[in-house]
Amino acid sequence: MKQYHNRRQSSAFTLIELLVVIAIIALLIGILLPALSSARTTAMKLKCLTHTRSMGGALSMYADNNRDWYPVIPNSQSTSQYLDGQWAAGGVAGLFSLFQIGDGEGDFNEVGGTPTNLSGDYGYWGSFLHRAGTYVDGSSVPLMRGYLSGLEILTCPNDRLDYYWKFYNTRDNHVIADADNVKQPEPPTTERDVIHYNISYLYMAGLKTSDASILFPAPLWGDETNSADIKFGAWYGWNWFNEEPNGATEPNPIEDFGFNPETGYAKDDNHGDEGGNFVRTDGSASFITENPQKAFFMKPDEVRPGDSMDSRSVNIVIRNRSNKIQPID
Repeated sequence: MKQYHNRRQSSAFTLIELLVVIAIIALLIGILLPALSSARTTAMKLKCLTHTRSMGGALSMYADNNRDWYPVIPNSQSTSQYLDGQWAAGGVAGLFSLFQIGDGEGDFNEVGGTPTNLSGDYGYWGSFLHRAGTYVDGSSVPLMRGYLSGLEILTCPNDRLDYYWKFYNTRDNHVIADADNVKQPEPPTTERDVIHYNISYLYMAGLKTSDASILFPAPLWGDETNSADIKFGAWYGWNWFNEEPNGATEPNPIEDFGFNPETGYAKDDNHGDEGGNFVRTDGSASFITENPQKAFFMKPDEVRPGDSMDSRSVNIVIRNRSNKIQPID
């Protein structure tokens, strides 16, 4: 019995051995967790790139049916020589839906052509001058209807937050401080779910599949920022030429949001401040780590002394070509 008892004692873990095992496991977890987190982030970024490339294909199919032009949202613009008013149907959501309810509430009266019981954080549903669920020209079919197999690709899997702005006649000067609510983006499954805070991307309206005046394929669709990416106040409205915020932006996006002027993105954007996925007009897609405002839309008067015009700029042949392009989110 004494020998049996001694054998049982010798086969058990001592306290020191147990602590050593726990320490080794903790060390392994500490080593592996960052690697697993990094792998997950990379996988999400690649999935976002797949979404971006798929959208490029859908937009190209639209252009094939519309004399090489990518979609332009109908608006009331009549005299300006530059493209404007692309936010008029709820921003980029207007390409896919004309009754943008999101997580709000509301119904559509098919007989009277008016929405009923609208409440919550809803978006565009028409205008007071036109029938509900239409563009300003009266068309009731979203431009991109029928070109996508599913609307889920409108949301980046890495998108953690967005902001809700009530629909106004203009969104030129919207900043994060003006937002009504903070939202968590949800991939839309129906056109009713399509609203700006469920969309993770921005769109460059005013481009063609082939344009002799643009030497380098221009960015067409890519990761938005959490600021209002309207016109060229996009990417937090940062004035990269003077290295300072423009007057229409938050006081200091670097201090307030962790904005990186080199990439054009901030810490809470889809991929942090590393950059964004973009598909170009030639169908190629990649992750861009340079501020798109600087890389693709530099104007001749923004060239610093001693530097030359970036050959990727859409303005290299026609100096104001970018004035006929409008970013919307």
